[in-house]
Amino acid sequence: MLVAQVSVGLITGSLALLADSAHVFLDVFALALAYLGVRLSHRPPTAHYTYGFRRVEVLTAFGNGVTLLFLVAFVVKEAFSRLGAPQEVWAAPMLGMALAGLLANLLMAGLLHRHEEGDLNMRAAFLHVLGDALGSVAAFAAGLLILLSGWTLADPLASLLIAGIVGTGAVRVLREALHILAEGTPKGMELTQVAQRMAAIPGVRDVHDLHLWTIGPDFPALSAHVVVESQSLAEADSLSLRLRRLLHDEFGIQHTTLQLEGSPCDAPYCNGLQKGGSTGNCLALSPRPKARRQAQRPGAGGE
Repeated sequence: MLVAQVSVGLITGSLALLADSAHVFLDVFALALAYLGVRLSHRPPTAHYTYGFRRVEVLTAFGNGVTLLFLVAFVVKEAFSRLGAPQEVWAAPMLGMALAGLLANLLMAGLLHRHEEGDLNMRAAFLHVLGDALGSVAAFAAGLLILLSGWTLADPLASLLIAGIVGTGAVRVLREALHILAEGTPKGMELTQVAQRMAAIPGVRDVHDLHLWTIGPDFPALSAHVVVESQSLAEADSLSLRLRRLLHDEFGIQHTTLQLEGSPCDAPYCNGLQKGGSTGNCLALSPRPKARRQAQRPGAGGE
């Protein structure tokens, strides 16, 4: 399809077809990156990559988004150039090629759609193909308009429409990828809500230095300091298990690291606290009022 679109685009002089063919080339690139990301993400952790290669999926999705933006910039520049100096377009072959491209991309989009939900990397590849299918629709409409009326400006205008569709998808993918790379809180989770649910477990007095991020798509992780009642090691192990089960079952958190403490840690030995006890790189949380904590202690009216 790529070779056919480039050939027909050059023969007919259609910018819309050439833009579409550039997008097809990036589709090949996107699918190759998606395949590489999926393969690497399933490799087991190593001594050098202790979380494995899950983040490769995000990096390849980011690369796909960047290449899409370069494509959009090229198409927009060429389209405005042609708006100022319209060029002749051979409409009949352009129509046939646009229709063939549309059918091929709809087939590929249907195959990818079954796998793109919840997978950022597959979603990037799906958006590549979907944008290309919509681009074929625009190219077909432009070719039909040129054939019926001879209005050649329809070709660069269709190219701008393709650029808008592709650019919107690229920005969406880049935003999601950057959120993960910047260690943002996973979508659909509230940090204070997680802290409150943890603090509601009997035996927990306070939760602080709580961090919630995403290692890769569908793999959220959490670390926290938990101040607990005075208890034996066996009781502390049981409490830790209840917390991990809560975080997994209610929030889907796959990797949890908890530091149990008898009293709140102090600087400079507490991560996220600066000298003097002020918060540094962590969020100070007050999961629940002191009175409520006391009410939920064993023997004080709690469970």
